Amino acid sequence: MKTPRAVWIAAIALAAFAAADVRAQDGVAAFLAGQTNDCPGCNLMGANLKRRNLAGANLSGANLEEVSFHRANLRGANLSGANLAYANLNRADLISANLVNADLTGAMLFAADASAATFAGANLSEAQMGNVRLIRANLEGAILIKADLGGSRLNDAKLARATLSGADMRGSTLFRADLRDAVAETVYFAEANLRGADLRGANLRGSNFEQADLGAADLRGANLVDAYVTTASLQDAVLTGARMPDNTVHP
Repeated sequence: MKTPRAVWIAAIALAAFAAADVRAQDGVAAFLAGQTNDCPGCNLMGANLKRRNLAGANLSGANLEEVSFHRANLRGANLSGANLAYANLNRADLISANLVNADLTGAMLFAADASAATFAGANLSEAQMGNVRLIRANLEGAILIKADLGGSRLNDAKLARATLSGADMRGSTLFRADLRDAVAETVYFAEANLRGADLRGANLRGSNFEQADLGAADLRGANLVDAYVTTASLQDAVLTGARMPDNTVHP
């Protein structure tokens, strides 16, 4: 049997929880009504925010699963730790946005502009990112397994220690991109521009570089076992210590 004190404490806790829930609901309602652009930790699953101006918004830790941000302005927005699984970010403005540790599994970012955005530690597995702009973006340690990045622009992007295994990078531009120690097994790099890219220590086993440009790329210590590089341009590339397609080590 509960003592009066225990009942009193439980009642206070319940009241506090109810008040917090009301505040959360009020916050979501205010955000959806356009009264505020800040809704950290809110549950906005499935909301339609198409073409919404959310520049500088704070949506950190929010549940944004399946939300439509089609052509939305998210420039400089804080989306760190947010759940953006299967969200529609097609043609969205994500320039300089913070997506550190965000979950973008299966999200759509076709032709989005995420230049200078930070995706460090984010999960972009199976994301549809054709023609996305990621110029000078930070994707260090990000997971892009089986992501579609065909025709993407990643000039000067940071992809050190990122996992890209099975990704489609055909026709993408990675001029001077940093891919040090990246795991990029069986990636389709056909006709990609990797000129001047830093691929030191990268695992490129089984990847396809058909007609790719690896001119002046730094491949020291990279793993190219079973990779297709026969028609790739390797002019002025540095291959010292790289394990070549035939499993020999380049002098």
